[in-house]
Amino acid sequence: MRAAAIPEMAVHVHTLDNGLSVYLSRNPEEPWISCRVAVRAGAAQEPASTTGLAHYLEHMLANKGTRSLGTRDAAAEQPHLNRLRELYEQLRETAGEPRSQLFEQIDEANQAANRWAIANELKQVYGRLGARGFNAFTSHDRTVYVVDIPSNRLHAWARLEADRFTEPVFRGFPTELETIIEEKNRALDNPGRVLSMAANELVWAGHPYSRDVLGEVEHLLTPSIAATEQFFSSWYVPNNMAVVLAGDLDPAAALEIVQAQFGRLRAAPLPSRDAPSPAPLNGQARVGVVHRGDEEIRLIWRTVPREHEDADPLMLADMMLDNSSTGLLDTRLEQRQLVRNAGAYPNLRMLGGTETVWGRPRVGQSLGEVEALLREQVEALRAGEFAQSDLDDLIANFEVGELRKLESNSACAAVMLDAFTYQREWDAVRTRLAKLAQIDKEQVVEAARRWLGDELVIAERTAGEPPVSKIPVFGLSELQLDADSRSQMSTEVLALPAPPLELQVLQVGEHTERSTTAAGLLYRTPNPNNDLFQLTVRVGLGSAHDPTLSKALALWGRAGVGELDLEGYRRALFREAAAVAVDCRRQQTDLTMAGRAPTLAKLLPLVRERLRAPVLSEAERARWAEDVVGKRIQRRDTTDFKFATLKQWALRGPKSPYLCEALTNDEVLALKLDDLCAAPGKLLTHARVSVYAGPHERETLVDLLGLDDPSPLAVPDYEPLRLDAQPAERTRIFVVHHEAAQTKIGLYLPSEPYDPTRSAIYRLFHEYVGGSAGLVFQEIREARGLAYAAHGGHTAGSRVGDQNLIWASLASRPDRSVEAAAVLLRLFREFPLHQQRFERAQASALERMLSSRVRFRGYGFAFETWRLRGLEADPGPASFAALEQLTLDDLGRFAGTLATAGLALVIVGDLARTDMTALAGLGEIELRELDELVVY
Repeated sequence: MRAAAIPEMAVHVHTLDNGLSVYLSRNPEEPWISCRVAVRAGAAQEPASTTGLAHYLEHMLANKGTRSLGTRDAAAEQPHLNRLRELYEQLRETAGEPRSQLFEQIDEANQAANRWAIANELKQVYGRLGARGFNAFTSHDRTVYVVDIPSNRLHAWARLEADRFTEPVFRGFPTELETIIEEKNRALDNPGRVLSMAANELVWAGHPYSRDVLGEVEHLLTPSIAATEQFFSSWYVPNNMAVVLAGDLDPAAALEIVQAQFGRLRAAPLPSRDAPSPAPLNGQARVGVVHRGDEEIRLIWRTVPREHEDADPLMLADMMLDNSSTGLLDTRLEQRQLVRNAGAYPNLRMLGGTETVWGRPRVGQSLGEVEALLREQVEALRAGEFAQSDLDDLIANFEVGELRKLESNSACAAVMLDAFTYQREWDAVRTRLAKLAQIDKEQVVEAARRWLGDELVIAERTAGEPPVSKIPVFGLSELQLDADSRSQMSTEVLALPAPPLELQVLQVGEHTERSTTAAGLLYRTPNPNNDLFQLTVRVGLGSAHDPTLSKALALWGRAGVGELDLEGYRRALFREAAAVAVDCRRQQTDLTMAGRAPTLAKLLPLVRERLRAPVLSEAERARWAEDVVGKRIQRRDTTDFKFATLKQWALRGPKSPYLCEALTNDEVLALKLDDLCAAPGKLLTHARVSVYAGPHERETLVDLLGLDDPSPLAVPDYEPLRLDAQPAERTRIFVVHHEAAQTKIGLYLPSEPYDPTRSAIYRLFHEYVGGSAGLVFQEIREARGLAYAAHGGHTAGSRVGDQNLIWASLASRPDRSVEAAAVLLRLFREFPLHQQRFERAQASALERMLSSRVRFRGYGFAFETWRLRGLEADPGPASFAALEQLTLDDLGRFAGTLATAGLALVIVGDLARTDMTALAGLGEIELRELDELVVY
């Protein structure tokens, strides 16, 4: 048994006098702090009569403000908020036509309260502070509020968050509920989510885990503000909460700040967490759903809570089934191509757990056949058909994962969040890897035999048209948003003193070493933390040059090498805790290797030989080709695929890569094995750029990589990205019919070719349109509740000459899709210019630049990106200076072309539920069939 010691993760754990748990971890490598506020309560704690409550409470707390933030006059708005609370209680007791009258009154009260509201003020303030990743999430066991802040803004963060959980105000409830219903619609369009919901109702029958976190539709239509407030009062108390901070902080000073702000939260007795036991399974239970896309079968066993003594052995048992390399499902099913895909995953929670083993069939294979194969592998696990050395290799891979985790603030924060959620002492967390290393094969087999037996749920998803659930619309009026006012608290928080941050400026020679070799450029950056390396070899060949190359590299993933078959090759990598990946794009291919430094010399000859002479049989090629075609056929039925092909048609017309760079199904089936085996070797014979981060010296790398070998072949010239512009002053509406709960909408305008001297205005426009509380988000989601997620912005070309793209996207109910599309068009055609919004966007963009950091693994990639954009040095200083000087007039001139430019509106949704007459009033409709958009 090899000994394994978890790398030290220095964490300071404290408990304030009011019971608040505080976890602090220092990482000074970049001026950022990952901040989390966690509550040990979620969907499992909500009343059975108001499912979804914990989730919509998260929405309210995420951005609706408090008595001090998000309002111009809390006292003036309070009577209207009280009225809304009363009306929603009446709604719960009302059926039929009287509900319509109540909705009218709710709309009136919402409008009245909105007169005092400042839209998205919390999100706006965080934007001004330069924060990123502002979000929240709810599970059955916990709710977590997330944001990453520049390290000089910890005082501001603490004040905002303590206020958020001290005096929240649930303003904007009706509009936010519309947004939550859109989120529910999105879930109903997700095949995996629908199957999980059906399975959980059987696995956890009678238990809170059987509920969907988003709530039942009937409960979403009869929500209760009063119940939401009661849930907050009961569970959002400091003795049930934690503050988690990971990043560039001084632990003692951070604790003092947290104590000063969060110490005023009042502790309270907690309600009971007792939950009814789930109904006995009594053998096997089956459930099935019909949905688009891949068919799938899941075998689901009910297992143990996270802190049960069998939790760790079961986790290792899961890894013996599926670790993407040497698990029983990997080696006996996927690598032998007996199924299209198979895998396993555990879900160990506070009150119980599950183990899921899943599979997807190949063409012509039944779900019953897949089920039998999955059961065979579970029985093999229970019979102990794996070696102790396999467990030892797992621990070696865990060690590498822990080393990478220490470099990530968010990963460290996640570890601390789990420690709080599952009430695990930090010493147990710190020593967990060493304890895992002591678990032997016998313990793993015993746990599998104990829990993965005859009592289980079998859940199947078959291909077909799902029943489309139409969730009624409340019919709320549009809100006139005040995004320009500022509360006193906002002013005070933004005025808090903050030590200035310096703009990061990278320089060749200081941050990375760049040299020219016979094979091409080499960027070499030392790893300042440990002995891990990462090497990417980039070759300017892609699917646009040769469509066969991308297919060959996909098949290469199934190849053996020399005397090793695929299983032997993957075991060799897994034993060394090494990883190899390939990414073939339109005009470049990246081959990436990673692991601990001593493995590089072993890894490179193996990979080189596998590229030069992959070991594959004709039968393997034929099965792979059949799977490619089968997956293509099933993807055709999905919203995302139809939208992707229609978008490319709108932007490129007949030059869409789905038409001119893709192989037909017959061409895929006819690909020759010799051609497929020869293609990967091109990565060895052509000029390349090598980007390395790790402990090796340059001379060693040049020798290992063969960079001074005879001159390589030249790669094709880069073809700049060109997009089709629509005729001036016209809006062309590209439409594909697709029955679904949501309609997906995109608005696109090809802009000017990328010009590095104009990066500042690109950045400002992107922030103004799509940044924190940006134009699209506020007008689509906050003012009208038309979408759960609404985005927009500016995408700059990756090289000089590439065309930029201005865009916006959302998903909405079909019966509101025309309204949503009309709002998008109006925003772009009549682009609103407001000084206050401009100042927020400019300040946010500047703060983001000051706090942004490229980490050491990214140094070489950053310099290569700048080189391809025609830049000889870090453009940050010039861009920052230009951004500071921009005015509202500059933004207006940049956006001025939108009024008369040709726009492309892309819509994929249920046309039977869409007002096509109203849609025709927005532009020229062009109905398309999928067969016109893709060659397969």
